[in-house]
Amino acid sequence: MRRRSLIGAAVALPFAAQAQDRRPIRMVVAYAAGGGTDLMARAVAQKLGEVLGQTIVIENRAGGNGTIGSLAVAQARPDGATLLFATGSELSLKPLLEAGLPYDPERDFEPVALCGITPVVIAVHPRVPARNLQEFLALARSKPGGINVANSGNGGIMHMTASLLAVRAQVEFAHVAYRGAAPAVADTSAGVTEAVVSGLPPVLAQAREGRLRILAVSIPHRSSAIPDVPTMEEAGFPGFDMSNTVGIVVPRGTPAAIIADLNAAANRAVADAEVRRIFVANGAEPVGSTIAEYAAFVRAERERFREVVRLTGIRME
Repeated sequence: MRRRSLIGAAVALPFAAQAQDRRPIRMVVAYAAGGGTDLMARAVAQKLGEVLGQTIVIENRAGGNGTIGSLAVAQARPDGATLLFATGSELSLKPLLEAGLPYDPERDFEPVALCGITPVVIAVHPRVPARNLQEFLALARSKPGGINVANSGNGGIMHMTASLLAVRAQVEFAHVAYRGAAPAVADTSAGVTEAVVSGLPPVLAQAREGRLRILAVSIPHRSSAIPDVPTMEEAGFPGFDMSNTVGIVVPRGTPAAIIADLNAAANRAVADAEVRRIFVANGAEPVGSTIAEYAAFVRAERERFREVVRLTGIRME
């Protein structure tokens, strides 16, 4: 299911649960405003609100590389009024890295729907004398630990991607963690750090304006948004596949009828032409799912990340 077409677009929406409750719905984004997750959340939230006939309010709760926002939703009342626009980091990766994680994705959340997949890219400031990934890695080898690579937070998918690249390429980076993709990308485009590993959406605008140079994309196929940029496999790393996923989850105990309505509404939102246009324009692939498919997808991602954690040896205290 990792590379799949939209499903569920034609699902009828009964509105059984929503019809009795028109309170604003809070959609928590566990990262700073302006990052890739935030951009996609806002696109989905607007259409989701229209489909449900309710106001969806985005609440950015950045910190702890997704922990603060995730915990807020895990502790919320399970009444359908609080959603988490979750990434693969919060649901599949962090439980493998943090023994003291204050929430448990399997225990504390109910899956609603997968919404999209976005490639992870590595980009450099234009002053960096590297026109492709191999030149960048050669530069890193000449300065062990001297190349600063920004990411959206320690232990996140972007950090893991950079670490996996370092292991496979046998180089040493200086990893610089930020509270979200937007500030990481902003600092690299300003020249504060030499490189950034990020989801594609926040990098794309900077690259189009010449403030960043994208060297490689870490999915099996080239991105339609940046068709001239080679994949990691093309750059010499077979099987290198790291992407960020986004989807909607709710607190455990949310009534099944509400989850079913939210799933149907989410699939309609992701199938909307304008939402799809926003996703694609930002380098993301819109994807829908059933509730069961999303649950299976999260489990499969966790097993895939388990191997990445083993290779990189990263652990979070």
